[in-house]
Amino acid sequence: MSETYKALKKAAAEKAKEHRSPLENIPVDGRERTEIHRGMEVPSRVQEQHRSPLENIPVDEGEKTEIHRGMQVPSRVQYEKLRVWLTNPASRGQRLQTVMVVGCRSGNGSTTTAALLAATLAEGKKKRVLIIDGNFRTPSLNLVFDVKNNGGFTEVVSAGMPFEAHIQPTNRENLFVLTSGQISFSPTEVFEGKAIDQLVSWLKEKFEFIIFDSAPACEFPDCYALAPKVDSIILVTQAEETSIQDAQRAKWNLEQAGGRILGVVLNREKDYTPAFLRKFLSSAS
Repeated sequence: MSETYKALKKAAAEKAKEHRSPLENIPVDGRERTEIHRGMEVPSRVQEQHRSPLENIPVDEGEKTEIHRGMQVPSRVQYEKLRVWLTNPASRGQRLQTVMVVGCRSGNGSTTTAALLAATLAEGKKKRVLIIDGNFRTPSLNLVFDVKNNGGFTEVVSAGMPFEAHIQPTNRENLFVLTSGQISFSPTEVFEGKAIDQLVSWLKEKFEFIIFDSAPACEFPDCYALAPKVDSIILVTQAEETSIQDAQRAKWNLEQAGGRILGVVLNREKDYTPAFLRKFLSSAS
């Protein structure tokens, strides 16, 4: 690594400290803020009574400030690309309807990735999208979408309760959420057996897309039980934090469990190139 790169990285870190938002260190159930995607900070606690974090994403200094419906433009474009890929079966030869989003480790950004992906899919051609909180270790979709968690995924699968009674609408059109419900003492058992297969089959008849947010692959076995029951998997990593060994191990284990990796999302990617140089390179191209 050159001395110039080190200097640029150090300057970026110092600048980030100067402009740090007071919301960044608000703990949520003993955990700090959720995730960053290409410079976006997404608080995992609902800061205002009637507002969702998806509609109130602060933008870091030095990044583009244009925002469209709560998403910073560079990140929004990436999610739209992913939406096109998921909705274009001709490129893969089959339709992908159920997707599991899983991080390598806690804090990599899987919940934010799942929520923003679901919101983007719901906007495209007005498709009905359901996002399910399958992370029984640290469930948080009820906080993200500001809904109750009095009953949800666990009750539907384990107790055989009607799923219609627990699916809740969000403040986004065509986007619905099924929270985790009561945390199971043995989360992996929720994903095993015929009950989950029957539920997924029913949900496919009601929704165009079903997104599962799962517990991290390198810390818990839950996602391996769910892997063979979904059409595809998106693995979430964090720039400068996720090791190559963790990413490779998570991918290998998911594939060995019968899952199909659709792709990898790299969160919190930073550009240490000075702003004046970025403008020069942009104009030159």
